[in-house]
Parts: sequence; structure tokens; C-alpha cells
Amino acid sequence: MITSSRALSVQKELTCFICLNYLTDPVTIGCGHNFCRPCLCLSWEKAETPACCPLCRQTTEQTAFKTNILVKNLVSLARQARLWQFLSSEEQMCGTHKETKKMFCEEGKNLLCLLCSNSQEHEAHRHCSIECAVEEYRVSDTSESTLK
Repeated sequence: MITSSRALSVQKELTCFICLNYLTDPVTIGCGHNFCRPCLCLSWEKAETPACCPLCRQTTEQTAFKTNILVKNLVSLARQARLWQFLSSEEQMCGTHKETKKMFCEEGKNLLCLLCSNSQEHEAHRHCSIECAVEEYRVSDTSESTLK
């Protein structure tokens, strides 16, 4: 069983020191620290040469990065675990049907239980699973932030 302090430690390890969010396209630099590729690239654009680690300040000549697949997979698992923890909380239960809200209504931008998503009020709206909505919005937020 993972305690809340261990969960926080894992979450901290999967968080980018620059943007303070879960790592997106994580890369590992020579000192062993992980950062989001876009965050590191933006950080180093402003930096003097040679570039250094934003965390420990160790200099590095490394400029080509590979995505750290292991860290990327761990971030994905952590996101899913956090989502399910959130969904299983008391406030995410449908007040009418006493079921977990598992659907996202794109029209109303809100969470619904399966029965509510099939109700007359929402039947004409476009719905998707919460997991799909989270991934879709995370990807669009990431691409928007890299375009700025």
C-alpha cells in the first residue's frame, strides 16, 4: 500500500522543476535530472553557453535528447492514479443517481454519471470518457503552450 507521503514523493519525482507540472515529453540530461523537453529547450534558449541543469547547475554540452520512455510511462500511470483518486472522492458522485461521474459532456464542459449522460438534457450533446477528455485537453494545452 502506498502511503500519501510516498505518493507525494513519487509525484515530486515526476514533476518538472521548471513548470512544476507533470513531465511532458520527459528528457534526462547528463546529471540525471528530468525535465519537460519544451521547458528545457525554452530555458536553454535564454541561457548562456555552455548550458547547465536548471536544478543542480551542472554544465552540459548535451543538446540532443531522447524521450525517457520509462519516466513518460510512469507519468502516465501517476496521472491515471490521480484521476481515479479524484473520481472516487465523495464530491464526484452524482447527487441524483449516487453513481461515479465517468463521462465528460463537451457541450456543458462538466462531468456526468452514465445515467445523466443519457438523460433528455444531455442526450444530444457530445460525450467522451473522462480519460479521453483529460488526454485531449492535456495535449491541446501542451501544443498551445509550445506555440506561444
